[in-house]
Amino acid sequence: MKKIVSYVIWGLFLLLSFLEFVPAFVATFLDLETYIWLYAGIGLYFLIRRLPFMRKNEEWMQTTSHELTHAIVGMMFFRKIHSLQAGEGTGVVQHSGNRTFGAIFISLAPYCLPIFTYGFLIFRLLGAQETIFVFDVIVGITLGFHILCFLKQTGNHQTDIQGQGYLRSYLFIAGHIFFNATIVLLSVYYGVLGAFGHIFGGFWQQIVGFWQFIF
Repeated sequence: MKKIVSYVIWGLFLLLSFLEFVPAFVATFLDLETYIWLYAGIGLYFLIRRLPFMRKNEEWMQTTSHELTHAIVGMMFFRKIHSLQAGEGTGVVQHSGNRTFGAIFISLAPYCLPIFTYGFLIFRLLGAQETIFVFDVIVGITLGFHILCFLKQTGNHQTDIQGQGYLRSYLFIAGHIFFNATIVLLSVYYGVLGAFGHIFGGFWQQIVGFWQFIF
Protein backbone atom coordinates (compact mmCIF):
# COMPACT_ATOMS: atom_id res chain seq x y z
CA MET A 1 0.00 0.00 0.00
CA LYS A 2 2.80 2.42 0.89
CA LYS A 3 4.43 1.76 -2.48
CA ILE A 4 1.21 2.48 -4.34
CA VAL A 5 0.74 5.75 -2.42
CA SER A 6 4.32 6.81 -3.22
CA TYR A 7 3.80 5.96 -6.90
CA VAL A 8 0.67 8.13 -6.96
CA ILE A 9 2.39 11.03 -5.16
CA TRP A 10 5.47 11.10 -7.36
CA GLY A 11 3.45 10.40 -10.49
CA LEU A 12 1.22 13.38 -9.71
CA PHE A 13 4.27 15.53 -8.97
CA LEU A 14 5.75 14.50 -12.33
CA LEU A 15 2.54 15.46 -14.13
CA LEU A 16 2.27 18.84 -12.38
CA SER A 17 5.94 19.63 -12.98
CA PHE A 18 5.74 18.68 -16.65
CA LEU A 19 2.66 20.87 -17.16
CA GLU A 20 4.55 23.82 -15.64
CA PHE A 21 7.74 23.10 -17.59
CA VAL A 22 6.20 23.09 -21.08
CA PRO A 23 4.94 26.71 -21.14
CA ALA A 24 8.07 27.93 -19.34
CA PHE A 25 10.26 26.24 -21.96
CA VAL A 26 8.19 27.54 -24.88
CA ALA A 27 8.34 31.06 -23.42
CA THR A 28 12.14 31.03 -23.65
CA PHE A 29 11.89 30.97 -27.46
CA LEU A 30 9.18 33.63 -27.52
CA ASP A 31 11.46 35.91 -25.47
CA LEU A 32 14.84 34.76 -26.74
CA GLU A 33 16.48 38.11 -25.99
CA THR A 34 15.97 37.47 -22.26
CA TYR A 35 17.12 33.85 -22.36
CA ILE A 36 19.93 34.01 -24.91
CA TRP A 37 22.63 34.34 -22.23
CA LEU A 38 21.38 31.28 -20.36
CA TYR A 39 21.47 29.19 -23.52
CA ALA A 40 24.86 30.69 -24.41
CA GLY A 41 26.19 29.54 -21.04
CA ILE A 42 24.91 26.00 -21.59
CA GLY A 43 26.59 25.90 -25.00
CA LEU A 44 29.76 27.42 -23.56
CA TYR A 45 30.10 24.60 -21.05
CA PHE A 46 30.16 22.02 -23.83
CA LEU A 47 33.01 24.01 -25.39
CA ILE A 48 34.89 24.44 -22.10
CA ARG A 49 34.76 20.71 -21.40
CA ARG A 50 36.84 20.14 -24.52
CA LEU A 51 39.80 21.92 -22.91
CA PRO A 52 42.59 19.57 -21.73
CA PHE A 53 42.20 20.59 -18.08
CA MET A 54 38.49 19.83 -18.11
CA ARG A 55 38.85 16.57 -20.02
CA LYS A 56 41.30 15.30 -17.41
CA ASN A 57 39.25 16.35 -14.39
CA GLU A 58 35.62 16.24 -15.50
CA GLU A 59 34.87 12.75 -14.17
CA TRP A 60 36.30 13.63 -10.76
CA MET A 61 34.28 16.88 -10.75
CA GLN A 62 31.09 14.98 -11.60
CA THR A 63 31.70 12.46 -8.82
CA THR A 64 32.46 15.26 -6.36
CA SER A 65 29.25 17.13 -7.22
CA HIS A 66 27.32 13.86 -6.85
CA GLU A 67 28.63 13.14 -3.36
CA LEU A 68 28.44 16.79 -2.33
CA THR A 69 24.76 16.81 -3.26
CA HIS A 70 24.18 13.74 -1.08
CA ALA A 71 25.90 15.54 1.81
CA ILE A 72 24.13 18.89 1.40
CA VAL A 73 20.67 17.33 1.14
CA GLY A 74 21.56 15.03 4.04
CA MET A 75 22.30 18.07 6.21
CA MET A 76 19.03 19.65 5.08
CA PHE A 77 17.31 16.58 6.55
CA PHE A 78 19.30 16.85 9.78
CA ARG A 79 21.78 14.05 9.12
CA LYS A 80 25.21 14.14 10.72
CA ILE A 81 27.80 13.86 7.95
CA HIS A 82 30.77 11.75 9.04
CA SER A 83 32.80 11.72 5.84
CA LEU A 84 32.72 12.53 2.13
CA GLN A 85 35.04 10.80 -0.30
CA ALA A 86 35.14 11.41 -4.04
CA GLY A 87 37.48 9.70 -6.46
CA GLU A 88 37.51 9.43 -10.23
CA GLY A 89 34.22 7.62 -10.85
CA THR A 90 33.73 6.40 -7.27
CA GLY A 91 32.65 8.10 -4.06
CA VAL A 92 30.75 7.69 -0.83
CA VAL A 93 29.12 9.81 1.87
CA GLN A 94 28.73 8.40 5.37
CA HIS A 95 26.03 9.92 7.55
CA SER A 96 23.81 9.04 10.48
CA GLY A 97 20.33 9.99 11.56
CA ASN A 98 16.74 8.95 10.95
CA ARG A 99 16.85 6.21 8.32
CA THR A 100 13.48 6.95 6.70
CA PHE A 101 12.84 10.68 7.01
CA GLY A 102 14.02 12.30 3.77
CA ALA A 103 15.78 9.15 2.59
CA ILE A 104 14.47 9.35 -0.97
CA PHE A 105 15.59 12.98 -1.30
CA ILE A 106 19.08 12.22 0.03
CA SER A 107 19.47 9.15 -2.18
CA LEU A 108 18.17 10.59 -5.46
CA ALA A 109 19.03 14.31 -5.28
CA PRO A 110 22.31 13.89 -7.25
CA TYR A 111 20.31 12.73 -10.27
CA CYS A 112 18.03 15.75 -10.46
CA LEU A 113 19.23 18.63 -8.23
CA PRO A 114 21.65 21.11 -9.87
CA ILE A 115 23.26 22.41 -6.68
CA PHE A 116 25.80 24.72 -8.36
CA THR A 117 23.07 26.22 -10.54
CA TYR A 118 20.94 27.01 -7.50
CA GLY A 119 23.96 28.53 -5.80
CA PHE A 120 24.48 31.01 -8.63
CA LEU A 121 20.74 31.70 -8.92
CA ILE A 122 20.93 32.93 -5.33
CA PHE A 123 24.02 35.04 -6.09
CA ARG A 124 22.12 36.39 -9.10
CA LEU A 125 19.78 38.18 -6.69
CA LEU A 126 22.72 40.39 -5.67
CA GLY A 127 23.68 41.37 -9.22
CA ALA A 128 23.00 44.76 -10.75
CA GLN A 129 20.63 44.78 -13.70
CA GLU A 130 23.44 45.92 -16.00
CA THR A 131 25.52 42.80 -15.20
CA ILE A 132 22.74 40.25 -14.83
CA PHE A 133 23.65 38.68 -18.17
CA VAL A 134 26.99 37.59 -16.66
CA PHE A 135 25.15 35.65 -13.96
CA ASP A 136 22.89 34.11 -16.61
CA VAL A 137 25.93 32.86 -18.53
CA ILE A 138 27.41 31.35 -15.36
CA VAL A 139 24.06 29.77 -14.46
CA GLY A 140 23.99 28.29 -17.97
CA ILE A 141 27.52 26.91 -17.59
CA THR A 142 26.63 25.19 -14.32
CA LEU A 143 23.39 23.89 -15.83
CA GLY A 144 25.29 22.41 -18.75
CA PHE A 145 27.60 20.67 -16.27
CA HIS A 146 24.68 19.21 -14.33
CA ILE A 147 22.84 18.10 -17.45
CA LEU A 148 25.87 16.05 -18.41
CA CYS A 149 26.15 14.70 -14.86
CA PHE A 150 22.53 13.55 -14.88
CA LEU A 151 22.88 11.89 -18.28
CA LYS A 152 26.08 10.06 -17.34
CA GLN A 153 25.21 9.03 -13.79
CA THR A 154 21.52 8.07 -13.95
CA GLY A 155 20.92 4.37 -14.57
CA ASN A 156 19.79 1.04 -13.19
CA HIS A 157 23.34 0.26 -12.05
CA GLN A 158 23.19 2.93 -9.33
CA THR A 159 22.63 1.49 -5.86
CA ASP A 160 20.80 4.71 -4.88
CA ILE A 161 18.18 3.98 -7.53
CA GLN A 162 18.06 0.27 -6.77
CA GLY A 163 17.50 0.95 -3.08
CA GLN A 164 14.49 3.20 -3.69
CA GLY A 165 12.97 0.93 -6.35
CA TYR A 166 13.19 1.59 -10.08
CA LEU A 167 9.67 2.90 -10.68
CA ARG A 168 9.58 5.21 -7.67
CA SER A 169 13.11 6.42 -8.39
CA TYR A 170 12.44 7.34 -12.00
CA LEU A 171 9.12 9.01 -11.17
CA PHE A 172 10.93 11.05 -8.50
CA ILE A 173 13.90 11.91 -10.73
CA ALA A 174 11.81 12.86 -13.76
CA GLY A 175 9.44 14.97 -11.69
CA HIS A 176 12.28 16.87 -10.04
CA ILE A 177 14.17 17.35 -13.28
CA PHE A 178 11.12 19.10 -14.76
CA PHE A 179 10.57 20.99 -11.50
CA ASN A 180 14.15 22.25 -11.24
CA ALA A 181 14.37 23.03 -14.96
CA THR A 182 11.22 25.14 -14.62
CA ILE A 183 12.63 26.98 -11.61
CA VAL A 184 15.81 27.79 -13.54
CA LEU A 185 13.90 29.08 -16.56
CA LEU A 186 11.48 31.14 -14.49
CA SER A 187 14.34 32.53 -12.38
CA VAL A 188 15.81 34.28 -15.40
CA TYR A 189 12.57 36.24 -15.72
CA TYR A 190 11.21 36.47 -12.15
CA GLY A 191 14.27 35.80 -9.97
CA VAL A 192 14.61 32.59 -7.98
CA LEU A 193 12.18 33.61 -5.23
CA GLY A 194 9.57 34.70 -7.72
CA ALA A 195 10.09 31.46 -9.64
CA PHE A 196 9.18 29.34 -6.61
CA GLY A 197 6.09 31.45 -5.98
CA HIS A 198 5.07 31.17 -9.62
CA ILE A 199 5.47 27.39 -9.88
CA PHE A 200 3.68 26.58 -6.62
CA GLY A 201 0.89 28.94 -7.64
CA GLY A 202 0.69 27.03 -10.90
CA PHE A 203 0.56 23.72 -9.02
CA TRP A 204 -2.38 24.97 -6.96
CA GLN A 205 -4.29 26.16 -10.03
CA GLN A 206 -3.74 22.82 -11.74
CA ILE A 207 -4.92 20.86 -8.70
CA VAL A 208 -8.03 23.05 -8.38
CA GLY A 209 -8.65 22.63 -12.10
CA PHE A 210 -8.35 18.84 -11.88
CA TRP A 211 -10.70 18.76 -8.87
CA GLN A 212 -13.34 20.87 -10.63
CA PHE A 213 -13.08 18.74 -13.76
CA ILE A 214 -13.57 15.49 -11.81
CA PHE A 215 -16.37 16.73 -9.55
